[in-house]
Amino acid sequence: MKSSQGFTLIEMMIVVAIIAILAGIAYPLYTQHIVKTNRVDVQSELMRLSTRLQEYRVINHTYRNATLANIGGTSNYPAQGTANYAITLALNTDNRGYTLTATPVAGRQNGDGVVCLNQDGQRFWSKGQNVCTLSATSTWND
Repeated sequence: MKSSQGFTLIEMMIVVAIIAILAGIAYPLYTQHIVKTNRVDVQSELMRLSTRLQEYRVINHTYRNATLANIGGTSNYPAQGTANYAITLALNTDNRGYTLTATPVAGRQNGDGVVCLNQDGQRFWSKGQNVCTLSATSTWND
């Protein structure tokens, strides 16, 4: 009786099929994780900018003339590489409040929804939303 060495074509096809199934499951989960990580990153950046805005108000007694540039922020996040979000700062008409908004830009984050924060600590994020609806009960939770 002759012993055979190596793999048969059927065995190789089974291994390739198993790898394809695992990749088909793992890749979408990986991309969802990256999107969520980028969103948490920009939430952290909005909190940092909010702290800087509070410092600006303590020094100037108002938010008047506050801009992203003079509080150490940028309009694209992250500032280096490919931006995932465009950040805007909108001051209230009385200059006693603000709203920071991070809007996803084309790419992986597109369609993930805007992220917002105001001077009262109200937060908003909802998947797929492109308008902030800040309230005392709105959150950044999934």
